[in-house]
Amino acid sequence: MAIYARYAREALAWPAVRSLPVEYPAFSLLAFLPPALVPLPYAVGFGLLAAGGTVVLVLSSDGLPRHPGWGSRVCAYLLAGTSAVLLARYDVFPALCAFGGLEAARRQRWGRAWAWAVAGGLLKLFPFLLLPGFLIAERSSSGRWPLRRLWALAPLAALAAAQQLLAPGSLLAPLRYELDRGFELSSLPGSLTMLSDPLHVRWATAFGSVEVLGQGAPVISALAGVAAVAGLLVVWGLLRQGALSVEAASLAVLSVVVLTDKAFAPQYLIWLVPFWAYWPLRRGWVASAALTTLVFPVLYSEPGLLGPGLYGATAVAALRNVVLLVATARWFAGELRAPVTERTQAPWLASERSLTASERSLTAAGAVQSCEGAGAVTKLALRTLGPAQGQVAAVSEQSQALPLGASGPKGG
Repeated sequence: MAIYARYAREALAWPAVRSLPVEYPAFSLLAFLPPALVPLPYAVGFGLLAAGGTVVLVLSSDGLPRHPGWGSRVCAYLLAGTSAVLLARYDVFPALCAFGGLEAARRQRWGRAWAWAVAGGLLKLFPFLLLPGFLIAERSSSGRWPLRRLWALAPLAALAAAQQLLAPGSLLAPLRYELDRGFELSSLPGSLTMLSDPLHVRWATAFGSVEVLGQGAPVISALAGVAAVAGLLVVWGLLRQGALSVEAASLAVLSVVVLTDKAFAPQYLIWLVPFWAYWPLRRGWVASAALTTLVFPVLYSEPGLLGPGLYGATAVAALRNVVLLVATARWFAGELRAPVTERTQAPWLASERSLTASERSLTAAGAVQSCEGAGAVTKLALRTLGPAQGQVAAVSEQSQALPLGASGPKGG
């Protein structure tokens, strides 16, 4: 949080753009500045702001009647895995935007979905990765590519040009920061580094985190990059084929990014939690959240608790990564096996429109009136027809009265 306060102080100085965030997009200042403008210690002001964002996220469950218990699951995951960082990091704000974008996409309100995702991406880059899935989902829903959505790139290009003009070199700073950093000890590439050279591994503090240093880093980095690109392409391809719902594809995309990134800070779980909560509580996800808390802050603050150096923290982080990878893979396989009607929701594959309560009552009333009218016509026919014809009509009336799927007495 201290770095947020520093960026806020520098932004309030003149000229305001002389020192934009290096590791975050420039618009992350929108989350850093408000606590610096109130007469409170920065940590208190930021904690209150983050708490407000968390409350808004949890209360968003009121709009999810198809997913009862969503808010409770969000709270359970957050408490298990992010208690130490929830009020000290700004990730809840881009996560809230990403969730808003997905909710709009589930309702096929594609303009709003793009607006939410773009707003989140301006704060932290990961919500931008939801946009290809939204584009594919709208294409599947409408039958044509919604190229007009690409106009959303125009204001982004204008903002990027203005930032580059006012602060040369700052536009690509977050990407350079990500490319230059090493493997943070709790990342999956960091786990592979330790496993590939456990006797010679060492740790160093750099880029605001503890990194794992060992042989094979270039190869592991290349493999992680290939896995990330391949995973994203597979997910988007399955979404195009209708094998995944838009929410399943969105969670899969973020899972690929988190698991293949060079860093896996505990606040990254805040990105995943709103998407996890669409499904019933899963033990693997709860366990990975709890192991995340064990890594940070417990083993970070007691580096020698489970062995010399940071072996304990890195080993537990590796276990967390395995648990999360297996749990997510099992969930993903289940989504692929599930019939379309049992998936969370695939709006472009649903053939029935959801009826409101008033529409259902009107439909039921019309059905009752139709049945009453049919009964009155039958009785009138019985009075006017002759005996033999009346018997035939009576038999017809009895056959119509049988429940759906029933049959009359069996003949010899």
